[in-house]
Amino acid sequence: MTDAAHDAAGLADAECRNADADRPKVSVVSYVLRDEEALDEYIGTLMAQDYPDLEIVLVCDASAEAAAKIAEKYENTPRLHITFIPPGSHNLSRRKLAQTVGIKAASGEVVLLTSSSVFPVSTQWVDLMTAPFATDSTTAVALGYVHTSIDDLSGGGKWYRQFDHLLDSALWMDAAMTGNPFRGDGYNMAFRRQLFFDNKGYASTIPLMDGDDDIFIRELSRFGPVALRLAPDAILDSRYGEQSDRCYAELKDRRIFTRRYLPKAPFRCQGFFSCCQWVLLISVMAILTLCILPLCGHQYAGLLTGLPWWIIRLTPEPMIIDRYPVMALTVAALAATWGVEIRTYRRLARALGAVRLFWAVIPFLLWRPIGDFIFRISHFATRKSHFTWQR
Repeated sequence: MTDAAHDAAGLADAECRNADADRPKVSVVSYVLRDEEALDEYIGTLMAQDYPDLEIVLVCDASAEAAAKIAEKYENTPRLHITFIPPGSHNLSRRKLAQTVGIKAASGEVVLLTSSSVFPVSTQWVDLMTAPFATDSTTAVALGYVHTSIDDLSGGGKWYRQFDHLLDSALWMDAAMTGNPFRGDGYNMAFRRQLFFDNKGYASTIPLMDGDDDIFIRELSRFGPVALRLAPDAILDSRYGEQSDRCYAELKDRRIFTRRYLPKAPFRCQGFFSCCQWVLLISVMAILTLCILPLCGHQYAGLLTGLPWWIIRLTPEPMIIDRYPVMALTVAALAATWGVEIRTYRRLARALGAVRLFWAVIPFLLWRPIGDFIFRISHFATRKSHFTWQR
């Protein structure tokens, strides 16, 4: 090797050491719901993360005996700390309690929250999620995404459930990118540990079972910018197995409940968009009906539409030269609008690892406001369960 090559190699090594020195210590705090036998693979994926200064804190939702057994099994594993929350804890959110215990036990400058139900797909997950804290000292929060596999869902509605989850996620992602974060995924989220204590933890949401992935994020955003991390290697893969459908319903239920504590603008925009879907379809059908009715004759038009004859007689009869261009332009406008919506969804699905639906996108968009209304009605009786005083 030449002297120049030696110098270049030394410079590269120095740059790497400086880069490593700039990286904050990271504590991965994981809420563990799996039994002892299922932990080996999960801990292996965390220990394999390529990050220079990393510790892993597992908070087991188990008895002291079970947690002690798990701790004994992994007592010689470096960088791994295991604690637990007792099963007898009531009148509080066990998820928020576990995260609080884990954050207090952590020693890293940055805390990365996750769960044993979601797995990293790359050894670069920690590095990608915490990179904004190394490059910008003002960054307060980094939000990641958890992919819901279609294979874990069941029934004919599994395609719609993934579609619905993706659009819900796109709403908070768009808000984060525009500087108005209000939500994230609580199992793939990083923030500066000191901010947790400056914010007094989850003190503002103690009466609620929920709020740790939306109200809490809204509060932390006051301390600094929020970064969105959507690189493929930063996305986690959920492994809820047979519980996937139940987990989807619980997540949707609690996010509908916490909407009342969040900014109204994003949800109003979403509702307006849903209304526009139906307004567009009804308007196109009305225009086509007005153009087609005169061609059918009043008698047959009444049979086709079910409208009274006197309404049909009031239908204007445009000149034959004007009717067909109007129909063509109307259909073309509808097809162009739907084409843009399908293309936009497919790009979003590709970026987030979801199934790239095609023809189903439009029926799903039309059904979504109806499905949400039915879901709210069917889960109305569960609203009290979102308060800790009901536990």
